[in-house]
Amino acid sequence: MITQPGENMESFNKRLVEHFIQLSWNSGRFNLLRHIVSPDFVYHTSFVEGFRDLDGFIEYVSEVRSAIIDLDVSIEEMMAEGNRVITVCTFSGSFERPLMGMQPNHRVVSFSSISTWEIRRGKVVHQNTMVDLAELQRQMVGANNAVPLAG
Repeated sequence: MITQPGENMESFNKRLVEHFIQLSWNSGRFNLLRHIVSPDFVYHTSFVEGFRDLDGFIEYVSEVRSAIIDLDVSIEEMMAEGNRVITVCTFSGSFERPLMGMQPNHRVVSFSSISTWEIRRGKVVHQNTMVDLAELQRQMVGANNAVPLAG
């Protein structure tokens, strides 16, 4: 990505993170994603144990996208200061295939996450995400508040 004329670092970093989310979660365009991620990228999430490099992140996103077939990640809030960005996102879509031991409920699920991001030299270096696991699990087991698919 190229800095726009007059754009400050925080604005660029926010655009970079938004682009990252679009390329990974929303479209699965991982070859393009590789161009905006540092070679030493590290991802951590409360959804699964351990840290992942870019290839591990791609595998994880692909697994989630194959289970929640029409996954959409919307950025609700974004803040930036220096080389750090914080996002609050909503994940939503139809839970149609098994995911991490959870069986599909064939309903639309929606859950939130908060991520901290570190940007270095115009590339994403680190992302740490906390997922609202209680809300996700409640919906994935078919709780009353999940929205049935139209059809």
